[in-house]
Amino acid sequence: MIAKLRTALTLLGIAALIGAAPAKPAGAPVVVNASIPLTGPGAFLGKSLVDAFHAIEVVVNGDGGIHGRPLKIVTADSQTSPAVNLQIVQGYMAKQLPLYLDGGPSPVCNAVLPMVSKTGPVDYCLSPAINTAPFGFVFSASAPSPDVQRVAVRYFRLRGWKRLAMLSSTDASGVSLEAQSVAALALPENRDVQLVEQERFAPTDVSAAAQITRIEAAKPDAIFVWATGTSVATALRALNDAGNTLPVQVPSSNMVYSQLESYAPFLPKQLFFATLLALTPEATPPGPVRDAQTAYQRAFKAIGVRPDAATNLAWDPMMIFVDALRHLGPDPTSDQVRNYITHLHGWVGANGVFDFGAGDQHGIGENAVDIAQWNAAVRTWQSVSRPHGYPLSAGKR
Repeated sequence: MIAKLRTALTLLGIAALIGAAPAKPAGAPVVVNASIPLTGPGAFLGKSLVDAFHAIEVVVNGDGGIHGRPLKIVTADSQTSPAVNLQIVQGYMAKQLPLYLDGGPSPVCNAVLPMVSKTGPVDYCLSPAINTAPFGFVFSASAPSPDVQRVAVRYFRLRGWKRLAMLSSTDASGVSLEAQSVAALALPENRDVQLVEQERFAPTDVSAAAQITRIEAAKPDAIFVWATGTSVATALRALNDAGNTLPVQVPSSNMVYSQLESYAPFLPKQLFFATLLALTPEATPPGPVRDAQTAYQRAFKAIGVRPDAATNLAWDPMMIFVDALRHLGPDPTSDQVRNYITHLHGWVGANGVFDFGAGDQHGIGENAVDIAQWNAAVRTWQSVSRPHGYPLSAGKR
């Protein structure tokens, strides 16, 4: 409990709670490097990540920085390219940096895993859909992707939507989510759920009309669309053109306000996401996690930004780095950082209580995932389930 409280106080700002102003950080900054997609297909994530880094710098430096020195997060543009990311990380290794954050998506992170997984530097990838070695140098943000897919299927089943269709993009992300959903459907708890149609489309396709026609012919109760960015727009536009009124679930990576608002003319009326708790704080009861979420929300309000899926993915991993640097000093080794994180138990973040003891390199699981629904009237998402995907009772939110 002491460890949990200590972390919650760090996130809230110790000085603010005890009424004392911390000394202003001075001297050479403590630099944390981040390779993120500022251009290319993942650029819609890059802007949100920059916003997250700004908010984190403001919070950390307002609370004394790191050993009296200011935190500075330095970004490099991966261009959403595995090859470019590989070059960037090789540069980090040449400088013998102890840690860095990789903005993903998964194919971009995967390009460097063979190079860093056994020797470092510590790589915190912001994609949940990568394969990590237990207690290794690579960590993965969010709950494990299979856990998220189990929650996604469970919610649809418990809502009574048991004839499901699936439309997936053929890129690495879509293929992975499709496979994990099929695995979730095979679990005993889903024995009365049927996958009635399974379709795919290429990220370069300009239409998915033919696939939607076949899905409609199968008469599903609800549809999974496993695609992100421009690909999900192609799929949702085709559903809208076909007059679809069924519930649709898409990956939480699409929970970006600018993206959803630009898709407003063709968004489904029932659009769902399996997401992390910080994006739906109304679902979290009072306590340390809710306090951490309040601090998270206030940090973004202070810089005039509405946090979204990308800012959320970056927050807890970067705060874990900050926690490590505050305990180890500003110049740790990769081994020290890895050992510190893998021994974190009861670390309170905005998305739940983290415990890295299992070696899955995520620290959180199904207990940090709920279901959110897009509310077009108020232009935001709202929780419609408890953690693990159990639907809220009628009339309760």
